[in-house]
Amino acid sequence: MMALSVSLMNAQNYDLVVAKDGSGDFDNIQDAINAIRDYKPEGRQRILVKKGVYEEKVIVPAYKTNISLIGEDRDSTILVWHDHANMRTKSGWPAFNLSDERNAQAGMNNKNHRKIGTFQSFTLRVDGLGFECENMTISNDAMTHWNRTWSNDRSNHNGVGQAVAVHVEGDRTVFRNCRLLGFQDTLFTGNDDSRQVYYNCYIEGTVDFIFGPATCWFEECELHALSNGYLTAASTPGNHPYGYVFYRCRVTADPSVTSEWLGRPWRNYASVVFRECELPAVINPKGWHNWNDPAREKTARYYEIKNYGPGAALDARVPWMRKMQPVESNQLKFGRVLSRPSNKWDANFRPAELQSLALAFCDERLGEGTPYVAGTLEPNPLPKNPEDYVEPLVMKFNGVDCTTFVEYMSAAMLGRVYTPTDPTDSIMKRFVTALRYRNGVRGNYATRKHYFSEWIADNEAQGLLTEVTSSIPGAKKQKKTINYMTSNRAQYPQLAASDSLTRAIRRVEERLSAQSTWYIPKSQIHKVYKYMHEGDIVVFVSNTKGLDVFHCGFIWWPDPEYNEPQLLHASSSEHRVTVGRFSLADYAQAIPTCQGIRILRLNAQ
Repeated sequence: MMALSVSLMNAQNYDLVVAKDGSGDFDNIQDAINAIRDYKPEGRQRILVKKGVYEEKVIVPAYKTNISLIGEDRDSTILVWHDHANMRTKSGWPAFNLSDERNAQAGMNNKNHRKIGTFQSFTLRVDGLGFECENMTISNDAMTHWNRTWSNDRSNHNGVGQAVAVHVEGDRTVFRNCRLLGFQDTLFTGNDDSRQVYYNCYIEGTVDFIFGPATCWFEECELHALSNGYLTAASTPGNHPYGYVFYRCRVTADPSVTSEWLGRPWRNYASVVFRECELPAVINPKGWHNWNDPAREKTARYYEIKNYGPGAALDARVPWMRKMQPVESNQLKFGRVLSRPSNKWDANFRPAELQSLALAFCDERLGEGTPYVAGTLEPNPLPKNPEDYVEPLVMKFNGVDCTTFVEYMSAAMLGRVYTPTDPTDSIMKRFVTALRYRNGVRGNYATRKHYFSEWIADNEAQGLLTEVTSSIPGAKKQKKTINYMTSNRAQYPQLAASDSLTRAIRRVEERLSAQSTWYIPKSQIHKVYKYMHEGDIVVFVSNTKGLDVFHCGFIWWPDPEYNEPQLLHASSSEHRVTVGRFSLADYAQAIPTCQGIRILRLNAQ
């Protein structure tokens, strides 16, 4: 599984920053969570956790809602603690500092003290509604921490018991691109009414390492068995139609593993589905265990649908594994699994898709789109002192030009906002600000990135996108004098009214003029289609004196096998957002002022 880094590294775009080196707002995660406003924060609160090992036990209380904990890098941003079920303290409540934890480990034979138990052994506990975690490793390393030779002899010399890495009680919880590491009981999906999503995560353990009563959707995850045991121990309530659904996941195992069960029912009515998953040869041919209780065979709801790999053969499966009818299988989608009759949840956990987002600006036929409207960012009337005027963040979705359309769509993809039509959405605001203003800091007219060459360079520096033009065969390098805005000052009311703003824009032009850029000549576009992806931003390079770029949009290419890429854009000639009627190459060839194109790829995965 590929480790990904956070796509947006500009601290201006986070509410709080945690850094071990003291460069952030806090040097530990718990203090940052405590600092978030209780119950009703102003929109989703984003906490950036920079690379480092954070040795702490963390709780997200029920009164801390809609928090996103985002690591700088999945494999290098590590939250770890060492508690396990057999530790004893006077109160039975776990320790929150290393000294008390060592005392709890040393006191395991003190019968006057109480065991902390499985459910207090967590490294991270989530009680708050709407919690999201991304690009982090969360580990309970109790087994190896207290048994330093475990990796060599696999022996538990020090009585380590169950040790939970992540304990989730809160509803609407999402873990995305995370590693959850433990041994027995790695992930406890607590609370009957909790709904949870795990997307593109790596989860490892020994016995029952995914367990509990919550309704959970696992997609494109890797489940790694460290020893012979059971992947799941669900305890789904009988009145809930779904428990665990594993969709397009992959099961792997250490070389020493010889027999791994898909699951056993911790309680009656346990529900687990493996659908379109890769199962290795170490999967026990019987598949499912009854926890030595034949009565549970009557209520357990275990299903396997279209799995593959050497462990997917169904010939020897237990006879009490159930069969799902085709109509039921077709309804097995995350929206249906995670919905409640009176509490729908549209979980935004996958990368946003261009085609779905385009429908926010176009109807289903892409014929009648949002109107093209120029100048939506310009103040009217003109401010008296333009150089002192801080621009408001304009979010107008009922009329867009080519650049604002690209900004709104890009912000939605970066923030996984699936319906970018709400101007009050805090995530949309955050990403639009980052895309539109230099270094993501909104100020006067000159802080806006007017030249698209600066828009590209600044957003690439922020980690929002990557320009791929130079890697495409046939691309050419050029250096050009950029001065169109100051040479045509009268066309820009704020420049015409302010010498200070004009000087500021001239400094931008001088920087751009000193830089080399790459472009694909328009005569070569049709030869390099295979290097383009649907959803790439395409920028049209101008041969007009002093001007770098004259238009932009997205590559629209829903069926690469049978047609050529087209342009999804806000068209001034069509007066609306639409898909061009010609191929991308033909569109560029038809414009005399077009020199070629540049290709940008959003870091939205």
